[in-house]
Amino acid sequence: MAFFLYLATIVIGVLSALLYAPIKREATVIGLFRPLSSWQNVHGIENRVIPDTVACEDLHYHEPSGLLYSACAGDMEKAAGWFPGAGSLDYPENPGYGTFVVIDPKTLESKKLKLSDFPSTAFVTHGISLYSPPSDPKTVYIFAVNHLPNPLRPSTSSKEPKAASRIELFVHTVGSDTAKHIRSISHPLIKTPNDLLALSEKEFLVTNDHYYRDGLMRLVEDLVHQPWTDLLHVRVDDTDNVTATISISSIGGNNGLGWGPNQQVLISDATGGSIYFAEYEENNKTLLVTHSISADGVVDNPSYFSDPYSGFDGKDYSGYLLPGIGRPIDFPVNYKDPTGQAPLPSLVWYLPASAGNKEGEGRGRKPKLLFSDDGNSLRGATTAVIVAIDPATNDGKREGWLFVTGVVAPHMLATKIDFATALS
Repeated sequence: MAFFLYLATIVIGVLSALLYAPIKREATVIGLFRPLSSWQNVHGIENRVIPDTVACEDLHYHEPSGLLYSACAGDMEKAAGWFPGAGSLDYPENPGYGTFVVIDPKTLESKKLKLSDFPSTAFVTHGISLYSPPSDPKTVYIFAVNHLPNPLRPSTSSKEPKAASRIELFVHTVGSDTAKHIRSISHPLIKTPNDLLALSEKEFLVTNDHYYRDGLMRLVEDLVHQPWTDLLHVRVDDTDNVTATISISSIGGNNGLGWGPNQQVLISDATGGSIYFAEYEENNKTLLVTHSISADGVVDNPSYFSDPYSGFDGKDYSGYLLPGIGRPIDFPVNYKDPTGQAPLPSLVWYLPASAGNKEGEGRGRKPKLLFSDDGNSLRGATTAVIVAIDPATNDGKREGWLFVTGVVAPHMLATKIDFATALS
């Protein structure tokens, strides 16, 4: 008996040691060690609110035009009541009708685009991606997730999924006030789409962020980080025939997508708190994950800042931005507040460009906290983008605007940052 007690003690001790690190890691990511009562804000030199940017989940910088593009729900109550991307499926009878918003990062003014030839009665926005042909940079193809309620599901049925999410494709000319709808794209493999990465006007990558659409198992899925999600390669031919294949199924929580330098693809494992770096091979349309880096929080939609003024002083501040909600533990309840007042704090992490290299010391870099807010200035960060200010017009100062937006934020925030302080 004594031997078995001794053996049991050893086994329990080993299991405790093995499980302690993963449990502590999970507690850190969900914000258990970041109480709101002692939250410390980290902002830039000044903050500016961007008008007409209600509940904008994603944001992209269009380099040829120097403009920012976002997709915004536009209605806080509808965004809280029906948004399958957050497991909010309570009010399918009252979905939102969002639109695209274009932001000038120099003036900080915004403009809503009118949607033309769009037959849908709902546009429940989520991730977007932009593509401009190299020969025609003023033409912008916009791929956008649309979380439609499923018309095939009667109110009493449980066999059909509640949502019939699909991808919408629009085309827009820089400077115009409209985005024209070209086609809707559906496929049996596109189940819980989150984010997109446009490869051409007929081809894109898309993540399915959950296997379970709602219920207890969706919560379990967020906690156990098993590779139940996937990343798809989708192509539409000239006859609107859609083909889709699974490119990656090894990441626990496929979520946000972004471009890094040199055809590098950025993939986030949101609730796992990690960013994955992958090489995209254009010839055979394959992705090869090279490495990953973890942050001390959720990583939603990653982006890469390419410093356009590194030649001004020889300092290159290029790097990766990893935004996320600061206390995901509060998200399931506070997200559904129709007033948008329940606090959802925000974090944005920064990694220097060297962190994306396949080899070298940069791979071991720990993300630096760039932005932190208790939810009063910016509610629930999901995307962050930096736009540099030309030092020739800024008294030689190396500064830029950090734009941060949130899926249920009443507005987008721009905070001016000093590069030497914030990005070094």
